[in-house]
Amino acid sequence: MKNISTEYKEVKKSDEHYINEIIEAVNILDFYSMKIAIREAINMRIPMVDIIKKGVLVGLEESGEMGLILAAEALDGEIISIDEEEQKRLAKSQNYSGKVVIGTIRGDIHSLGKNIAGIIMKSYGMDVIDLGVDVEPKKFEEFAHLPEVKVIGISFLLSAAEPRIKEVMSLLKTGELKNKVKVILGGAAVSQEIAEETNADAYATDALHGVDIIEKWLKTKIF
Repeated sequence: MKNISTEYKEVKKSDEHYINEIIEAVNILDFYSMKIAIREAINMRIPMVDIIKKGVLVGLEESGEMGLILAAEALDGEIISIDEEEQKRLAKSQNYSGKVVIGTIRGDIHSLGKNIAGIIMKSYGMDVIDLGVDVEPKKFEEFAHLPEVKVIGISFLLSAAEPRIKEVMSLLKTGELKNKVKVILGGAAVSQEIAEETNADAYATDALHGVDIIEKWLKTKIF
């Protein structure tokens, strides 16, 4: 688990109590308390991006990967409960430049890392389309052609799926798509070498790292 930037620890005094409750719940891996603390913070109109960065991510410094798994599950239900207008307001406030498509490549049905990344991106206000698992290369290409899609995130944990990664990358990095979308690879079977060989734009060492990369892309409006 990578270190969390100190900027995430700067919390407004009025929000400190609610943020600290989240940190403590994540620290001790208390799923029930996480859900309550996150819901209270939402009710107090604390921005979701602050709930994640200043609360959840700081708590993960102690609890690590298991804390991330539980926190993602707790957040998933709370994101669903936020109404559509609130989601639009959140997305607008963060000023992202396009949609993100994620999925696990054909031949692989692992979804945990992909799901965690998707949940966190949604909580930040990003517009995310999740294609699920066992996704055909052509499906990624189809969605990459949509005008609002700017990033494609592809996950794979099985080394046997590597030939399909090369296939999908040949579709996404040629012709009119070559400079239209950014492609990021993630998962246990991915390496920097594979990313370079397939001309991927980035390689994520874990879900949080991937979200950081994608957020920078969409906020710098490099498209």
